[in-house]
Amino acid sequence: MSSTLFVINPHSRGGKTKSSWPKYLRHIEQNYSHTFDFKMADGIGSGYDITRNAIDDGYTTLIGVGGEGTINELVNGIYFSQKTNLNLGFIQSGTVNDYQQVIEWPKQIEEQIKALNVAQTKITPLTFVSGDKERVALNIADTGIGATIAYMASIERRLKWIKSGFRYTLLSLRAIRKWKNIGAKIRIDDRYIEGDLTLLMAGFSTQTGEYKILPHANIWGDQMAYTVAIGFSKLSMLKLLGVLKKGEHTEEISGVYMGHANKISIETEKPLIFETDGEPFSYESTEIIVKAIPKAINVIQA
Repeated sequence: MSSTLFVINPHSRGGKTKSSWPKYLRHIEQNYSHTFDFKMADGIGSGYDITRNAIDDGYTTLIGVGGEGTINELVNGIYFSQKTNLNLGFIQSGTVNDYQQVIEWPKQIEEQIKALNVAQTKITPLTFVSGDKERVALNIADTGIGATIAYMASIERRLKWIKSGFRYTLLSLRAIRKWKNIGAKIRIDDRYIEGDLTLLMAGFSTQTGEYKILPHANIWGDQMAYTVAIGFSKLSMLKLLGVLKKGEHTEEISGVYMGHANKISIETEKPLIFETDGEPFSYESTEIIVKAIPKAINVIQA
């Protein structure tokens, strides 16, 4: 039996992964040094189920072929298996691929397979979120307007024909038009913030949707970075977009709070969507816990 399983999301990149997979497969068959199997995911959540079943069957290297959401399902399958001998790898096939940009994962399929052959791993931190359900994020977890944008992109599939970070800018503009802040009490380690929540993001990666919202993050750190925006009007959110894109925001901007933390507790007046790596999962909870999990899983590096 092979020890490697490729998990493919044919719907990623607006469905282009389905047509690209035969080309990827030829490269893998010709150049990948290990025996392998592959399975196609079918809908949201199936990548997680495939991963858990694969681990039970003895696979130790799980390689995601898709975007952030696909990889997130593999990450959760690996983390919640509680096994430490598992490796995560990538064949890049998403719209933006934020995490892979941050770790400088190669874009060319030939170079990606070379990295998978070497299989040099690094123990990577994760962001744990407990709401309606429990999830971990490899890239970034968030609530507020960011999670609403993720819902529009991942669940409603709006503007899916746009294959770049520009899609998230357009979705941001649509979300801002209808957004209403929600009263929240936030405890970040020994820091306390109260007000009308616009945005809360936490994680170890610097960017999401090509927006550098956590420019102070350390992808290999022990503490997660966070950015909180409180009390922003629609006009001030529009002004903030360009600053967030470049990662030029600081606490000198009124209503912006930034730093590093081990744990964040959030209480809101009414339920908020919470998402991990662009995948909404919590819809009804008014109490959310976010925690840093240093040295969580093994990720193959280039």
